Amino acid sequence: MKKLLALIIFIGMAAVIGAIVVGKAVFDGTVVDNPYEKGLRWDAEQKERESAGWHVDISPQDVKVGRNGIHIHATDRTGKTLFAEVMLAISRPSTNRYDRQYRALLTEKGSYEVQVDLPLYGRWDLDIRVTAQNKTILFHRTVFAEQST
Repeated sequence: MKKLLALIIFIGMAAVIGAIVVGKAVFDGTVVDNPYEKGLRWDAEQKERESAGWHVDISPQDVKVGRNGIHIHATDRTGKTLFAEVMLAISRPSTNRYDRQYRALLTEKGSYEVQVDLPLYGRWDLDIRVTAQNKTILFHRTVFAEQST
């Protein structure tokens, strides 16, 4: 009985140590620095978006792995095109290894266009920074990159 108990304890300890070693090997680091302060900033950004009345939409919603043209439609409270500086930051939720920033250019149709490279299948976070009228407002969107066929 003592041998069985010792074997169970040994296997349990080996599993815990193995999990720690693997976890340390694949962890990228702190997921969010100062999470409380980041939450407060998010609340302030939400209030600023609401008070400004600006809206941002992106198309297409269905993107593929590889090069994609993203159109950003930035409008004011009345629905008119917002003439602004538009920056797009892309990132993966699981790592910062693929974080990139792009400047979007105004097209003749009144939208902003940017060519982005999404090297991996899965979820991508888009942070769209719109600067106009001495204000900068951040909008968050998510896309899912499908495998190219």
